[in-house]
Amino acid sequence: MLEQFFLFSLLVQLIHSVEELTTGFHRKWYLFKMPFKVFLSFELLFSAFWIFVFFSSLPYRENFQAFFLVLMFANGIQHLVWYGWEKKYVPGLITAFAHIAVFIVFYFKFIF
Repeated sequence: MLEQFFLFSLLVQLIHSVEELTTGFHRKWYLFKMPFKVFLSFELLFSAFWIFVFFSSLPYRENFQAFFLVLMFANGIQHLVWYGWEKKYVPGLITAFAHIAVFIVFYFKFIF
């Protein structure tokens, strides 16, 4: 079950990255601005690492997958908070809802 939710969350994250890359996240993020190439490099490395986790047989692979689900939930929440501050669309907002939904469904399936 964890692996299925991890894969689904990873797919959402890949779409989320495209949303952020195409809507100027690198110019609008509230912590700091960065050149597009820096943000693109981060997104590629970040995505590559999690794709590696999916296909690997790392000893703590399940821990990494669970951490990723929590991390993406937090990412979705921070996009909603950012939207609340800005009172307008922020890059990544559309797919942030999917991150939150995946985690909530996983959480309740895991608990019950």
